Amino acid sequence: MKEYIFTNGFVLNTKQKEFTEQSVLVRKDRITSIGTLQDCKIQAKSSYEIIDLKKRLLLPAFIDAHTHFVEYAKGRILVNLASCHTIEEICNYLINYREKLSYKPLWILGGGWNRNCLNNPQELSCNLLDAIFPDIPVALMSKDYHSKLCNSLALKIAGINKNTDNPKSGLIEHDKEGNLTGVLYETAGELINSYIIYPEEKVFIQAISETVESIYPLGLVGFNSMESILSRDLMLKTQERGKKFRFCWHFYPEDYEKVLQEGKKSYEGDEFYKLGGLKLFGDGSLGSQTAAMFENYPAGGNGILRYTDEELYNTMLSAAENGFAATIHAIGNRCVKQVIDCALRLKSSGKFNMLFNRIEHIQAIRKEDIPLLKKAELFASLQPIHIANDVLMIEKHWKDVIEQAYSIKSIITEGISYAFGSDVPIETINPFQGIYSALERHPDNNPALPQFRPEQSISAMEAILGYTIGAAKSSKSEKERGSIETGKLADLIVIEDYRKFPSTFWLTAKSELTMLNGEIVFPEG
Repeated sequence: MKEYIFTNGFVLNTKQKEFTEQSVLVRKDRITSIGTLQDCKIQAKSSYEIIDLKKRLLLPAFIDAHTHFVEYAKGRILVNLASCHTIEEICNYLINYREKLSYKPLWILGGGWNRNCLNNPQELSCNLLDAIFPDIPVALMSKDYHSKLCNSLALKIAGINKNTDNPKSGLIEHDKEGNLTGVLYETAGELINSYIIYPEEKVFIQAISETVESIYPLGLVGFNSMESILSRDLMLKTQERGKKFRFCWHFYPEDYEKVLQEGKKSYEGDEFYKLGGLKLFGDGSLGSQTAAMFENYPAGGNGILRYTDEELYNTMLSAAENGFAATIHAIGNRCVKQVIDCALRLKSSGKFNMLFNRIEHIQAIRKEDIPLLKKAELFASLQPIHIANDVLMIEKHWKDVIEQAYSIKSIITEGISYAFGSDVPIETINPFQGIYSALERHPDNNPALPQFRPEQSISAMEAILGYTIGAAKSSKSEKERGSIETGKLADLIVIEDYRKFPSTFWLTAKSELTMLNGEIVFPEG
């Protein structure tokens, strides 16, 4: 394999949190020397290629700490309503989607709808879907993945009618007349799952391959993914067909027994595929007003807490006894506190201190709970890109606790280990957009709009660390990647020197070169 020497630029020193003017030698899949250009030439074993950085920056490649990557890839072939902001746009999209289908699928699947942006949200119902798809069952996930919109045929196939009881931690929505709207919240959406028939496997593998290619220009070479074992297997098959990417898979409770039979413990594996933790949903979401809060929402209720305190603790304990860490979705302040309490209780036993438990999102946390989060030694997996799209909902639904929302600076200042991710397909996977959101905190990432809680803004260096060494730590991979050090894997990117530009640089930034495992994967050639 060819050797490369990166020179005439600035290299990120993660430990010192600064850039130094050095050269870097890459041999095979590893960084083998860091020093002067002459040092690297002497260390080279064979012919090498000089890569002139032209005073640009050499960074560790980005890693996304929280995705639903296969669901994101499916957006290439399934319904994707993310760009639709009116009922008319949704109808036009669905009609065009049906007309362009080259075959008749057994189910219409996809998602991306968002009632929060509609002036007449109740019109988004099974009646709308029935008019377009009267003869094919439809199941579409909401943008926040906490609701499912179905047509009447899908509801009928699943045996759901207006007299069906709500499942635990779920809600079957009815209109004022008591009729089904087709919207199933939280666990109610799972009532449909066993009846869904998906497209052929090869279609998904092709979509995953194309999606992997699309993330290289963004500086991304790896991600954590929270999905079903079927999605895990699709990613492994995509790798078998030659597509290179790194992923850590966090598994759902329904796949627990299968994972147990496979014999791996959490964070075992190699740097192309590693098993993560047991992914639990502690509560719902802000968009669906199901995030569990201590306070009531203006429209009533305080969200959905999926577990009692004892149920969550026992679930974490049982997983720990089998060598599985927990990866827990917690958005509302009540759920965040519940996860902290359970982690502290587990820690106090002294038996499982080596387990790497993660808490995902932390979109609302009380000030007094931040030191407890540190004490619990939970790893904070955060998604700053959510800020750009959540401000209006925060002001509407959490107006009395705004000072608790997205306290990223406070969490970092407390010394809590953290990583950044996107939660794609809920938000963009673009890490440069995430960095801008962490720095500036503007609604819609629009510089013309007022900043949201600007006192919680962080530095560009802190954001970069969240997507590099922090994200490597999120899969216990920091000894192998996430920083530019001799002996580490050669996952590298080149970007323009952001220090020369205003922060709006990040809105249009891209990777000039992306290297994965010592191979240049972008640009081709």
